Amino acid sequence: MTDEFSGALRERVSFEQKLAERDALAATTGRYRYNGAAWAAVTPIGVGDAVAADALSALPRWRVMIRKRDDIDLATRLIWRGRYLHVRSIECDPRERAHMVLVTEEQR
Repeated sequence: MTDEFSGALRERVSFEQKLAERDALAATTGRYRYNGAAWAAVTPIGVGDAVAADALSALPRWRVMIRKRDDIDLATRLIWRGRYLHVRSIECDPRERAHMVLVTEEQR
């Protein structure tokens, strides 16, 4: 692992995993379980599609680089500075086995 990568991880993020629970009407409960924390490099990458599903405002997107973890998937959300960031894509470069890049979208 290079010093450049380690030095870039300056933000603390927490991970939560969405639970597969259902209520009495078989709808998801929308509850999450804490799944640890890690150091990350968080950078803005713009906003999402402003016209998706007739959205009134586009949601900010963030690029989050972390050390590689096997328990991150699209049901994961991150908590960073009081913001909830939902994972939209996961990029793992086989040449860089030490880290992974998450593209996240802020939830309001």
